[in-house]
Amino acid sequence: MKGRPVHEFQILTLSSSLPMGLMDELLTRTETVLQHYGASRVWIDQSQPELTVRAEFPTFGATAVGTAAVAELSPLV
Repeated sequence: MKGRPVHEFQILTLSSSLPMGLMDELLTRTETVLQHYGASRVWIDQSQPELTVRAEFPTFGATAVGTAAVAELSPLV
């Protein structure tokens, strides 16, 4: 994606007190959905006090490519 502008978004924040298995499944599924919708990069923001997921989406002009309305995302269960 070199040379193309990207938009960075804070996607979600999880409580660090959640059970490890639940956090792992939420993070895995979140990453899969973000990549499906065109995220060029997904990471955990270590500068935040809670577990915060951020993602970059490539853009063309002022519109982010691959973003979806919440209603379009699959349920996690």
